[in-house]
Amino acid sequence: MQDHYRTLHTIFEIVRHDPHPLNYLCSTREIILRHQGGWQQEHLDALANEELIVFKKMERLVVCITQKGLETAKALYAGQNHS
Repeated sequence: MQDHYRTLHTIFEIVRHDPHPLNYLCSTREIILRHQGGWQQEHLDALANEELIVFKKMERLVVCITQKGLETAKALYAGQNHS
């Protein structure tokens, strides 16, 4: 799995049990704390370029997973569980 997709998987793990995962404001701090391995801003930039996440500027930068990102993460997650 490519590194930026590992970051997407981390975001998915954070939001997947939320009743409104597309509205969850995920901080970069949450991502860093839960990410296994090296995390880089470039991972988020790549995911945003693929429209799998969007950035929102609040008091601090937050990330929201998109529907496309949610579907991609679910497919990647399913693939991992069957490996």
